[in-house]
Amino acid sequence: MLHSFFHQNQQFTRSFTKRLNERLAAVDLYYSQWLIIYYLMQFKTSTLVEISNYLNVEKPTITRTVNRLEERKLVEKFPSQDKRERRIRLTVKGQQISEQALNIVSNFENELVEGIPEADLKKTLQTVQLLKSKLD
Repeated sequence: MLHSFFHQNQQFTRSFTKRLNERLAAVDLYYSQWLIIYYLMQFKTSTLVEISNYLNVEKPTITRTVNRLEERKLVEKFPSQDKRERRIRLTVKGQQISEQALNIVSNFENELVEGIPEADLKKTLQTVQLLKSKLD
């Protein structure tokens, strides 16, 4: 059963990402880009290292993704108080796209959980959080 649990989780994650990418194409985003945009929606500004640590993704991957978002004028880099680092924030265009993307993601997630009892969702979230804490 344990093997099946983790296998099913992996299969779910791949399917979730694929289907969400299909929906996010409406605003010309990929899930990996959405994760960074969503992070910036929550924290307003950040460094590449902070995003990398939060998402648990290698810094070069974050750098490439942020550069693509910057090319599309969705994020901008600006100097911080520490002259050795630059901070990142959403542009006005990025804020507009982020709101559209948030609606897409929310609708998708709501469709997925439709019909699942609240208690089951809560217990699943608790289980996932416990498993993640064991990896940290």
